[in-house]
Amino acid sequence: MRHFLALESERDHNVLIVARSRFQFVLLVVLLTAACIGQNPKSVTFLRLSSQIVEQRLQPPAPSDDWTDVLRKQYAKAGIQPDQLVEQSVPSSSQKMLICTLKGRGDSVIIVSASLERPQNEAKRNVAWASLAMLPLLAESLNSVSTDSSIVLIAFPPDNHHSTVSSWYAGRLSETGRKNIKAAIELSGTGRGQTSYEVKPGDRNLAEWLAVAATSLRQPVPVKSQYFDTLDFADAKVFRSVNVPAISVSSDPQHPAMGWNHPGLAINLVDSNAYYATYQTLCVFVVDVDRASRGESPRTSVAVASAEPARVPKAPAFTEDQASTMIVRQVAEARDQYHASTLWPGVIPELHGRVCDMAQSGKLDPAPFEAVLTHNKLSGTVAVFSGDYPSLTPEQLQGVKVARFHKLAVSTCAVPSTEGKGPIYWIAVLAY
Repeated sequence: MRHFLALESERDHNVLIVARSRFQFVLLVVLLTAACIGQNPKSVTFLRLSSQIVEQRLQPPAPSDDWTDVLRKQYAKAGIQPDQLVEQSVPSSSQKMLICTLKGRGDSVIIVSASLERPQNEAKRNVAWASLAMLPLLAESLNSVSTDSSIVLIAFPPDNHHSTVSSWYAGRLSETGRKNIKAAIELSGTGRGQTSYEVKPGDRNLAEWLAVAATSLRQPVPVKSQYFDTLDFADAKVFRSVNVPAISVSSDPQHPAMGWNHPGLAINLVDSNAYYATYQTLCVFVVDVDRASRGESPRTSVAVASAEPARVPKAPAFTEDQASTMIVRQVAEARDQYHASTLWPGVIPELHGRVCDMAQSGKLDPAPFEAVLTHNKLSGTVAVFSGDYPSLTPEQLQGVKVARFHKLAVSTCAVPSTEGKGPIYWIAVLAY
């Protein structure tokens, strides 16, 4: 069982008390327990700032303020020492990079970046600031956490010469430096809604760790970013180009009625509750990535953890709906890789019952599901799967990449283990 020790700090709200007592204190200690998925039983500790503090730091600077100066002040407020901050000139910008380093025990590195670019549109400017403000929030929450990796938080200045500053930064990395980076995490457009992400197939393990972090905190599973958002995800693409695993973490923007046919109508408003959820997810995500080997997925870790002596039975780490959502997302990514259109959700009422019947029999069998397609006079393909993590194999995905299919129906039956190990997910996927 994973334990999340979140020290809830009311630092900014206790100024008078701090002044009187001459010391800082923690208002509340909360112990959260969540099902273990992807790590051996260990505690994950971070300083969880209160939602009031996060919302206060989220307030955009005044129009006349320089964002680098405001960011530097927020790092100071977060307890970051001067020797942890470095400003570095870059040839393609009049602004400097602002780099904060939380030193780890080893040589590995996790990079978290956001842009200093300041959009003219006020709503977009507020969203841009929200992503940038996440850097000192993470610094404050993780600065006292003991990690193997150094966590390097970078504010990249905007480009002036059609070449991103992140390109210049990544191009100066040595081969050893690139290999030591476990992950590059780009923050862009955070806080508009549910946490979203964009990865390439080779970095899918990072999307899985992000899902594990959210689910461990009992939050919705992050969704794949909208295609019109991914055009702005420049930094992650740059790091991938030099063989560094990378993920862009964003948010799913809200749309006005009938707005889906016009992506430009996405509402760029920051939702403080959604932003706070993303902030907490990122804290756990970074710690999980630090503990994993480069390229390691939660599925690999599950196999290691399940080999240990059984102690306490574990409840499913993902609900059946969440597991099905993860499979739908995986299929969408696979089809997107081959430029096939996204499948529409399909509803087959008897599907879940058939999956649970399969789980009860303990035997994978596509025949009952093929019979469902035949009975409904549908032409399609079936993939069935069982395992301790909801994910289809590449061979199973191959069959649903065919462009002629239009709908996708997925159902999961999660069977808790009686031996103290993780649950088994029985899954049926029908593309038709």
